[in-house]
Amino acid sequence: MRTSYHTQQKAALLRFLEENEHEHLTIDEILSAMGEEAPGKSTAYRLIKKLCDEGLVRRFTREGTTSAVYQLAGKSCCSEHLHIKCVDCGLLIHLDNAACDALAKTTGFVIDDEKSMLYGRCAACAGRSK
Repeated sequence: MRTSYHTQQKAALLRFLEENEHEHLTIDEILSAMGEEAPGKSTAYRLIKKLCDEGLVRRFTREGTTSAVYQLAGKSCCSEHLHIKCVDCGLLIHLDNAACDALAKTTGFVIDDEKSMLYGRCAACAGRSK
């Protein structure tokens, strides 16, 4: 009976991550958003670790902090490209492979796709600050 209970919790957690596949969320944010479907906090940590070990979920560090955030791995997973992020509004843009390849080619730098984030201001925020 206990195995089924954990399986249901794992399924609920995976379902939530699928519904929020573009988000990077902390355990607390996940549990809060899941509401009554949420597993207990210690169970959530065990499940997330297991899902990370299985390659179904990716663990990141939230910029400027030591907070771990999680995202469903897969087609929308952010491990295969660079990102640019607006420091004012938080807009996150995924750079395509051509842009990443061009950057690597012109600099000769081997880029770590899993940890690469460039910061600046998006066009809208840059326009407001002028």
